Amino acid sequence: MTRLEKHTRTLKDGTQRVYRYAVGTDGERRSLNESTVSTACYRSTEKRRIVAALQANSSLLIVGEAGGGKTTLSEFVAEELELLGFTVVTVKPSTAKQMVVAIALQLGVDAESLEGKALTAMQLMQAIADYLQDNLAFLICDDAHRLQVQVRCWLERLHELGQPLLLLATHPPARDIFLKLPRIELEPLSDRIIRQIMKEAATELELELSTAQLAHLQQRAGGNPMLAARVIREEYLGLDDPSPDHRQWIDGTPLLIAGLMTFTILRFIGLGLNSTSLYLFGGILAVAVGIFRLILYSLPRKSGRLGQ
Repeated sequence: MTRLEKHTRTLKDGTQRVYRYAVGTDGERRSLNESTVSTACYRSTEKRRIVAALQANSSLLIVGEAGGGKTTLSEFVAEELELLGFTVVTVKPSTAKQMVVAIALQLGVDAESLEGKALTAMQLMQAIADYLQDNLAFLICDDAHRLQVQVRCWLERLHELGQPLLLLATHPPARDIFLKLPRIELEPLSDRIIRQIMKEAATELELELSTAQLAHLQQRAGGNPMLAARVIREEYLGLDDPSPDHRQWIDGTPLLIAGLMTFTILRFIGLGLNSTSLYLFGGILAVAVGIFRLILYSLPRKSGRLGQ
């Protein structure tokens, strides 16, 4: 069975380089991704809130866009809880049997019966639930929006029994366990932090970028840390500028209001100059802007909230 390994090395400048490998049954290691530089937790406030909530025996649902830092945040939370001496189980969506087997292995729950037969998924779920009733452990599940219905129902039962859970999802459906958990929505990272991430990624690739180049590339990243690192790699490879993938846009409401006020003032000017054509022209444009604003706000919008 393939297992995962993660090694951290500290460089001379104090930063940490993280290497991830898949280790096969023959002992051969295969790199899973390029090394990444990790210097700090950019969501330290959210980390403290989550750790405090879990210690208070509460469960949480973390919602954020893809690449927004949910996985990294969950790793920092797990590390903090382990440093405090707690047992932490981390799992990602797969089949129900694979998930409960992975949880059982991390908890030390026997996955076989007394006769040596492998327990079914339902039997393992019951065995894990019984274990958690007598032992404190925190269950963290990333990409929870991909969980099968059977697993979600089981997690809902664990939640009702008082088991602290941390689920992280991009677009969780508006039902079962996702409706019951208190929710924290991750906001986009600040421009300062995004620029810092981009500088670190450029340093790792030995890529020199001017302040103007960073500012231009930052527009493609928005407040998304994964996109911030990706656009630096694209710049390093000399790829053409693609359309932005992030979902943070400038609010055009102030511009619409300013246009509406301008055309209203134009009407008053036409009235003062006794110009019927100017008065009518300003009125028609003001009405057109008002109608456009109503149509714009009636359009459906994408959201990171439940089920949307």
